Amino acid sequence: MTHSKDARPKVVIADSVAPDQDVERRILEPLAEVVVVPFGDADALHAELRDADAVLGCYTKFTDDMVRSMTKCRIMARSGIGVDTIPMQIATEKGIIVTNVPDYCIDEVADHAMALMLSLVRRIDGLAQSVRAGTWDYRTVGKVRRLAGLRLGLVGFGNIAQAVARRAQAFKLDLLVHDPYVDRKTLDDWGAQGCELDTLLSQADIVSLHVPLNQKTQHLIADRTLGLMKPDAFLVNTSRGGLVDFAAVRKALEQGRLAGAALDVLEQEPPADVKKAAAVPNLLLTPHAAFNSEEATLELREKSATEIARVLRGEKPRYQVNR
Repeated sequence: MTHSKDARPKVVIADSVAPDQDVERRILEPLAEVVVVPFGDADALHAELRDADAVLGCYTKFTDDMVRSMTKCRIMARSGIGVDTIPMQIATEKGIIVTNVPDYCIDEVADHAMALMLSLVRRIDGLAQSVRAGTWDYRTVGKVRRLAGLRLGLVGFGNIAQAVARRAQAFKLDLLVHDPYVDRKTLDDWGAQGCELDTLLSQADIVSLHVPLNQKTQHLIADRTLGLMKPDAFLVNTSRGGLVDFAAVRKALEQGRLAGAALDVLEQEPPADVKKAAAVPNLLLTPHAAFNSEEATLELREKSATEIARVLRGEKPRYQVNR
């Protein structure tokens, strides 16, 4: 698309968490032309990005070539917490501001993580399925452990993990934390024990993941690290699918080397065979739903679009990632 020198700025929306773009248009159309690209049309997206002044996206994985081709872009705003969908180094080299929304859905994800833990430990899914099948017997799920006194291992201790910790303390769980960026005083204030990852995995009864996805954390949970976990331990992931090697988790569950796993995110979403994936013994899957509430979705849409509006007005964004 060709624009004259006096043309309004152009904002490209690559995708959205909502079926419409009413919220984004309300914020951005007073300042710019808004172009919505059909989700999944990589060729159309690539063409529109070339002369875009700003880009907004949630699920779209922007390629290196896409970012390199952009000639005018001032900001790429991610409608989400992580920025693993954006080639950060290339964007930074081109002087493109990258923003995210790090403070939305904290309560939702923490609630979801806690709900998954409770479901695993109390065997809620198995009990409900047995009743649906016509069986009225609590013994169908085998032994159930007392939640109070179990050790919860939090891998990462940012906003969401701390919200999980607050909830976990109400259930009388003991806290183990692995996060090299958190100081001793913070851990002491939470009554948490800091430790190396291998130590946490070997000692925790429940492991909950709360770290970003990058080259260092890709398949953080795989054959080796699963081998460190106790056979009666549980794994919970509400962070990023790529943190977990799903094939390795499936094997550990099938072989009885892990008591259970609850995953809200997968490396491939949806999996190639949803029913087959969900049929793995002692596995609880939810469809990338931890973030979801009406309030959180509205907050996400408003905050990510407002970051673009700030930059177009010549203001500083609040959530710049690549300073």
